Amino acid sequence: MTRTEKTNRKYAELFRDCAKEKTFSIKKMLAKHKVDASIITTMRQEECIVSVSADVCNWIESTPNEVMTSRIIESHRQRAKLYRIGRELRQRDEPNKTPEPTITEEQAVAFLKSLGGYEIYKIERKQL
Repeated sequence: MTRTEKTNRKYAELFRDCAKEKTFSIKKMLAKHKVDASIITTMRQEECIVSVSADVCNWIESTPNEVMTSRIIESHRQRAKLYRIGRELRQRDEPNKTPEPTITEEQAVAFLKSLGGYEIYKIERKQL
């Protein structure tokens, strides 16, 4: 069995469980089926579920069949692909930022002393 087939089977089981429960906890379903939370967003976009609260959804679609399962999975793959492309474009378009130089307290004190005209005081903070 290929990776794609395993994934399709895992999502199909998720859809069947959600339909069977009608009202379900998102966290419990994700943990049970070991899938990413982005599938919930896809299911909302495909109008299979509606949110009741932050963690509870209702299944509003008919009983899942092979056509519905394929449609949701394909939509989910397209969302993931667009996300990856967008992320790659953002990373490519960002200028190569050089990290700010880090300087220790001792180096800063030595530098200011070398300039002359500065008095350096150290304040100890005590907690009350």
